[in-house]
Amino acid sequence: MNQALEKLAVASVELSLNRGKGRYSLAVGEMVFEQNVCEFLLTFSFLNGKNVEELLMSTDSCYDLVRVPLTGCGKCVTLELGQFVTFREVYAQEMFRLKLEDMLLRSGVAPSLCF
Repeated sequence: MNQALEKLAVASVELSLNRGKGRYSLAVGEMVFEQNVCEFLLTFSFLNGKNVEELLMSTDSCYDLVRVPLTGCGKCVTLELGQFVTFREVYAQEMFRLKLEDMLLRSGVAPSLCF
């Protein structure tokens, strides 16, 4: 079997929160973007509204790329389907972390003990 077919290259997706600035830093491959919390929630909402199974099952080439909004002002990133799935997982993990931190804070756990 051809080795080129065995390799699947997906650009890395990194998301980090700078609490002092109240902004997320998003790196998709070599591209770097900043999002405030509202923009993060906008992107997360878009990701949850997409039916990934439909994208994966369709053989139409129009589903090979997905435009993901990063701001309400039209800034988007276009991702290949594999990148999109990774991107969605990163945002889901961050949302889980935020919800867990919120739950701990509401339960009286000191902020210094949170993530």
